[in-house]
This record gives sequence, structure tokens and C-alpha cells, in this order.
Amino acid sequence: MESLEVVLNPLDWDGVSAITSVLMLLINLFLLISVIFAYRTIKEEVKNRDSSLLIWAMDEMSKIKPDMHVLKQAGTYGKGNLATAPEDYCVLWSSDELKAAHRVSITLQRLAYMAMSGLISDEHFSKMWGPTFISTWAKLKPYVHHLRVQNDEPMELDDGGYSRNDFERYALHCKALEK
Repeated sequence: MESLEVVLNPLDWDGVSAITSVLMLLINLFLLISVIFAYRTIKEEVKNRDSSLLIWAMDEMSKIKPDMHVLKQAGTYGKGNLATAPEDYCVLWSSDELKAAHRVSITLQRLAYMAMSGLISDEHFSKMWGPTFISTWAKLKPYVHHLRVQNDEPMELDDGGYSRNDFERYALHCKALEK
């Protein structure tokens, strides 16, 4: 048997550096492509989440449509001066109108919280329901102020009124967007 002899030319550091550079280039290209695909995936997921939340919001709004109709037909909420003499304030709405006001204000508070905290796209949400929030707030403002007085809260939002605060803030936000 003849002997086998393997002769390797010595590999200098320039060759090692070149091979390493090519490998790093390939790894960086792979990582760049991964980042691009991840960005596209995340962008699609955000759109999907926004659409799911808007569908949920549409469902919530459709649930309170009958109550909103009751509120549109309702007359003046009360008479008297709530700020100076709350004990003499007289509520004029019927129990059905009060129940409708409660359901509508709770739902709109929840939806406004989602919009104000950025969980729902404000751009789409305000276009879809901005006018509804504005008109409903105008109708329910005396109800909410009375609720705040009953809960020993300041009547106005700026003074620290808490009940239905996101509803009021979002209605004012939508009103400012209209200008």
C-alpha cells in the first residue's frame, strides 16, 4: 500500500478574514430579510387587531341603538340648579329613560376608554362614531353631572369629576376634531 500524503497550503489570515466576511454578509442579509418579513407580519397583525376591535365596537353600538332611540325621544333631563341646590333638583325622565341612559353611558364610557387609551384606532373610530359621541354627550351631560353629584364627585371634569370621564373626554375630543 502506498502512503497517502495530504499537503495543505497554509491558509493565511487574509483568507480567514475573507471567508468570515462572506459568512457575515450572508448572515446579515438573512437577518435583514427576517426583519422585513417580521415588520410586514406585525403591520398586518395590527390591522387585524384594529378590525377585530372595530367589529366588537360595532356590535356594542348596535346593542345600544334602541336605548339611543329612547334617549333621542326623551325631553329635558331635569329642572332646578344642580350646582347650587342639588337637593331641590328634580329628574323629569322616566325609569325607562334612566335605564337607557345608564346602559348607553356605560357602553360609551367603555368604548371611549378604548379609543382614548389607543386600543382602538382613533382615526377610524372618530370617523365612524364621533358625531354619535358628540350628540349623545350633549343629551347625557345633565344625567352624568347628576350622577357625579350623587356620588359626591365634582360635577365638572376639570374639577375632578370621575364618573363617565372617558365618555366626556372623547366627546370633547371628537368635537375638537370637527373644527
